[in-house]
Parts: sequence; structure tokens; C-alpha cells
Amino acid sequence: MNITRLLAAAAVVLVSAGAAGAEEFNGTGPLICASVDTLSCAPGTACIAATTDELNVPQFFRINFAEKQISATRPDGEERVSEIQSLKQQKDELILQGTQGGLGWSMTIAGASGKMSLSAVGDQVAFVIFGACTAFPKF
Repeated sequence: MNITRLLAAAAVVLVSAGAAGAEEFNGTGPLICASVDTLSCAPGTACIAATTDELNVPQFFRINFAEKQISATRPDGEERVSEIQSLKQQKDELILQGTQGGLGWSMTIAGASGKMSLSAVGDQVAFVIFGACTAFPKF
């Protein structure tokens, strides 16, 4: 293949990828989100940065908008599935909310970048997770 055809093919791939990226975070196609920074917080103390293993929170979250569910596996092997009770597209952000195991949770995904912030809050405890999401082709 000559260099002109190679560059043309690369341009088509990049343009197609950009178009798909704009649709990834609109609440229709499945996503996978990775935890990057995790914090544990309690009243009267500073929040403590810890690994997902130390907090037993999932490294990856799979979001299935068709079934309105988020699923994940904790480091201890426990599989968790949570219903998405609220889903809102607001400006350039996708906001998901739900409850599970005595915690209320809220996740925000930035439409332009896929950056994700998640908080899970219960009685005298809060967990905060920062990460990123991308399209996930199948479950």
C-alpha cells in the first residue's frame, strides 16, 4: 500500500473514532469504567486514599444502559449488580444514581472526556472514586 492510501485510511479511522466517541457517553451504549483514585471518608477524620484492594471496591464497573444496571466484581470476588434508578443527561455530563447495601451512590461521566466521579455514601461513611469510562462492545 502506498503512503497516500495509508494516510487516507488512517484519516478515515480517526474520523470514525471521533464520531463514535461523541456518542459513547449519551446513555445508550454499554460502558466500562476503571477506578483510578479511591478515597474512604468518615466524620472527624481526613479522607484516606487507598487502593481498590484495600477498600474492597471494584477496579472496573460495567454499565448496561439497556438493562439499567451497573455490575462489578470486588477484589474479594463478590459480584455486585446495582440498578440505575435515575439517569439524566445534563449539559455535557451523564449523571447516574442508585442505592445498594445501605449506600446511596451517584456517578457523573463527562461527555467530552469520559472522566468519571463516583460517590457512595452511607451512615457515617463515604467512598469517592475517580476514574474514566469508555465504550464496552458487549456484556
